[in-house]
Amino acid sequence: MKIVIVENPRPLNIEHYNDVANAPLSASLNSGYALAVARRAGWDTAYLDFSSGTGNAASMAARILAEAGDMILFHWVYSWGLEQSVCAIMDLLRRESPACLGAFGLFPTLSCSRLLQYAPHLNFILAGEFEETLAELLHAYREKRSLQALPGVALRDREFVLRPLICDLALLPVPDDAGANCSYASMNIAASRGCYGDCSFCFISRFYGCSRRRVRDISSLELELATRLTRRKIQSLYFIDPTFIGQGVKERQRAMEISRLAQGQGLPFGFETRVDTIDEQLLETLAGNGATSVFLGIESGCDTVLKRIGKRISTEQIRRGVRIVRESGIKLTIGFIMFEPDATLAELEENFNFLEGLGLLAEHELTANLLYHNQIVLFGSAAWVRFEREGRLLVDDRLPFEARYRFRDDRVGLVCSAMGRLSSEYFRGIDNLRLTAGTSGEACCTPDHTGFTHCFNADDVNVLLKEAFLAFCSAAANLPRQRVTALEESYLHELRSMLATPGKLRGQ
Repeated sequence: MKIVIVENPRPLNIEHYNDVANAPLSASLNSGYALAVARRAGWDTAYLDFSSGTGNAASMAARILAEAGDMILFHWVYSWGLEQSVCAIMDLLRRESPACLGAFGLFPTLSCSRLLQYAPHLNFILAGEFEETLAELLHAYREKRSLQALPGVALRDREFVLRPLICDLALLPVPDDAGANCSYASMNIAASRGCYGDCSFCFISRFYGCSRRRVRDISSLELELATRLTRRKIQSLYFIDPTFIGQGVKERQRAMEISRLAQGQGLPFGFETRVDTIDEQLLETLAGNGATSVFLGIESGCDTVLKRIGKRISTEQIRRGVRIVRESGIKLTIGFIMFEPDATLAELEENFNFLEGLGLLAEHELTANLLYHNQIVLFGSAAWVRFEREGRLLVDDRLPFEARYRFRDDRVGLVCSAMGRLSSEYFRGIDNLRLTAGTSGEACCTPDHTGFTHCFNADDVNVLLKEAFLAFCSAAANLPRQRVTALEESYLHELRSMLATPGKLRGQ
């Protein structure tokens, strides 16, 4: 029998360009694990990646039908308003094929019951951690040619039973390298699953059903790395664990051992962790073994906000963590939510001063990211329930599974909207410059050597972004809404001009 794994259409759009991520990095390996599980179960496999969204529903359905699968499983990550497109594909499949249709991943898990109603052609959903569920489902389906009520399988007419988490991650098969992952110079790999944190904005604990971190036996990690390195050449590794380093001496030693494993293969690596898991000695060792980048989800520069979102760290710990990373020589990237739903104007300015004080607003690309990050609320998340209960959920009929929210302070909403438009203009302008440079082959004369054909002054763009943020905060506090809008238009016009005019300086 044959299973076809399909990545749902989810092309990037400007509206979501700089939102807080809709799925954890672990989603990048889901299809690879599903393919490996199916093959271990004795099924033939095929994989189709429609994530870029090219083509229409009919052409995508035709490609799926051409694989003649007995089961079609959509890795439905999120859709950004394209849910109807996926349903249209399923409708065409149902007309032409008796194949069983299913879905798995973060989005189907969070929105399980609602998605079964919304997408009537779906026969089942694999909810939560899916590998053992998929293996059992495939064995049962092969024997009986019908879906069985199993733990972890959501069916319309059966009560859902949660499947316990996998006790030993070493039992997982080596995942396939599939889709866009194969084109990257860096290879994603997981040394653990889950997180002991339970931040209010994060979906990881909801997906696994608990706030717990499970680590893999290092020998199984070594086997996976060796196996996958025979498939393709790579230049680096990226550990997609929500927190690569755990708490305590044993976890520190484990992180160092994994770094030696990467070093033995001659591969530099990056990772994500919490600021309360690092110290000077550990980072020095990791850097010596090839660590080149670390992502710290600091989220806020206000202790009141950190407490409110359940981050369980302090601004002092963040300052210390940033200092340690910089002193280690490892490149630092930051996760930050500027516009937390309950934020005040004073907290926005406190965030700005915190970032500026740490020197994190020195480059225009990073500044644009940090000064506008808006949180998306997915159906099935704790945030959706909360904002619906408080009457603050803003639902758009075009987006049945995601929503915005009304800020507790409407003035913060004004600043968020203004910075949202400004950052969208920034990213659109930068993308246009990159596209022009890519098609013309010309070099750029800008100081930041980004390779853009149309030169611009990077320092001036950075200053404008920061100046605009503070101006919007001040205007929202002191001016009527129409004056804030006029100020917004002024900054949009100036930024547009700076990114469109070669070498233009402010004031020219």
